[in-house]
Amino acid sequence: MNIRRFVATDMRAALAAIRGELGPDAVMLSSRKLPEGVEVIAAIEYDDSLLGNAGQGASAIDDLGVTQLDDYQRAAAPQLNIQREVTLAKVAEPVAESTVNESSVALEIKDLRRLLETQLASLAWNDMNRQAPVRARLLRELSKLGVDSILAAELADEVPTDSNSQEAMRFIVRRFGERLPLSNWDMAETGGIFAIVGPTGVGKTTSLAKIAARFVLRHSVDELGLVSTDTYRIGARQQLANFARILRAPMHVAESAQDLRRVLDAFGNKKLVLIDTAGMSQRDVRLANQFATLNVDGYDIRTVLALSAGADRGCLSEAMSVFKAAGPEALIITKLDEAAALGGVLSLAITSTLPVAYLSDGQRVPEDLHCAAPKRFWLLHNALKLSANAPTALDEHELAERFGHMGLAANA
Repeated sequence: MNIRRFVATDMRAALAAIRGELGPDAVMLSSRKLPEGVEVIAAIEYDDSLLGNAGQGASAIDDLGVTQLDDYQRAAAPQLNIQREVTLAKVAEPVAESTVNESSVALEIKDLRRLLETQLASLAWNDMNRQAPVRARLLRELSKLGVDSILAAELADEVPTDSNSQEAMRFIVRRFGERLPLSNWDMAETGGIFAIVGPTGVGKTTSLAKIAARFVLRHSVDELGLVSTDTYRIGARQQLANFARILRAPMHVAESAQDLRRVLDAFGNKKLVLIDTAGMSQRDVRLANQFATLNVDGYDIRTVLALSAGADRGCLSEAMSVFKAAGPEALIITKLDEAAALGGVLSLAITSTLPVAYLSDGQRVPEDLHCAAPKRFWLLHNALKLSANAPTALDEHELAERFGHMGLAANA
């Protein structure tokens, strides 16, 4: 039996050296870490009987073969000789070192998987640019708008195949606008009890004040009631109290569902009651308590979700997922004047099918609050304007990551 000692910077390099000098039939007898890397003892033309039970264990495991590996492992096995080298390492090495080696190989396989997926996605995206340039351009433009990738692909699929670039772009903008669920619903006209919910900093209190001001301009202030359930933020109630004082409207604080019931009982003659809820992160564990406060038997409290147009797609999706527990009936999109792109929040409105009731694009009360339905063209115009003024071009690697994987899945 020919036994050799190998020292390398890492296990990958050691395995490569073993294969290079002893061939693919070599086995690894032991390994240990050194300050300069790893030391591996390997052998060729070994005798299984010398290993006793360990040799039997190695043969039994070896019989599993490469067929037990998943597709990526199977593709990598001929190059890394995973099956033979890892199996024999289990037999000959101490348990702790064997576990370390297995973890290293598992990480290598994951890295190989990610590398392979990235390369295939890049190839798929480049292939789309060559074979379907109109579709690729549409996806690129929708990405500049900030449109969700899955929605962008759906819209691109609806474009007639014989369209040129300009026709396709006009078609896709029109379809995007048609799918926006915009509502003519105006709380200032219908009346009722409404709670505005949403993450911190999205402009809930300001939006509530704008709706209240619209109502007072059309009706009597005596028919309006304001409530704050925000007992968490310093000065939160003071902002609403200032608005109430300007409007000369009654305003009360409710710290629990019981408090809210007493307030609503006192507001029994009001046509419109607006409830300002606590501004909390969508990850705040106290949100459940805030939602429970709004659950008052005998009263139909309708919730409206406020979201900032300036938030990124990830935060918007997370907020929508969490605040769905409050059962919102409509959206208020705020801070349109501060957003760098509108596609993210508009995509969320489309995919959630939650109608947009109001749009807010400034701090003026109530001038900068608009009913959404008449603003469809205005929204699309501003979304395209922001896209045209985007300071940087989109990264092709990011586009491949977004859309190349979809092409792979479609062809799978």
